[in-house]
Amino acid sequence: MPKFTILHLYPNTLHLNGEVGNVVALVERGKASGLEVAVQSVELGENLPTEKPDLIFIGSGILSAVKVASVDLEKKSPKLIDWVGAGAKVLAVGAGFDLISKGLEVEPGQTLFGLGLADTRHRITNDHLVGEVVTESGLAGFINWNREIVRGGTESILATVSSSNEAQLVGYQDGYRTGNIIATNIQGPFLPMNPSVADELLGISGKVAKRNATLNQLAEKSREAISRRVNR
Repeated sequence: MPKFTILHLYPNTLHLNGEVGNVVALVERGKASGLEVAVQSVELGENLPTEKPDLIFIGSGILSAVKVASVDLEKKSPKLIDWVGAGAKVLAVGAGFDLISKGLEVEPGQTLFGLGLADTRHRITNDHLVGEVVTESGLAGFINWNREIVRGGTESILATVSSSNEAQLVGYQDGYRTGNIIATNIQGPFLPMNPSVADELLGISGKVAKRNATLNQLAEKSREAISRRVNR
């Protein structure tokens, strides 16, 4: 049975909005499709595994948690960056996006360390936007966000919001996508709501087991429900 390894960084520190559901989705969909999925969790101060994982996952957290994670992440950064360069995939959600960026400015003169895997710079603002969203590509979930994102280019945008119950989120350019890296501010959690992305990360797109069919239908109904609510 093929093996797929997931490194879950800071599961107890960065655990807002049920983000562990993203890891659960990967495990269950992988197993249903014939993969042996193993998860190794690494917390603050703990050593990274010796072998490169197939996927690195970083979830979301409150600002105080992001600050301590950033300090720890800087110590781990050489190995993580080498792994990504060698082909490890990355999924970063919410504040995890901050941590793979080129830095999060929390106030003038204070910028938290980011891995620099995404060509973006983030800044906390006073504009806090919360709402359910549907994107032009069909992704759905909710966004709870108060960051300004300065991008190196628009070609790496993950998705653009086409409809939302928060008018200011319409047209919002979400996340980051390039090569083996995906980052998003869409939560819910993201992968159970949008399982095609999970299958892409697992490398099983187009050959998903029938055991996942029910989950696919439930996810589709959830996305449709959001679409109905935001398009009233």
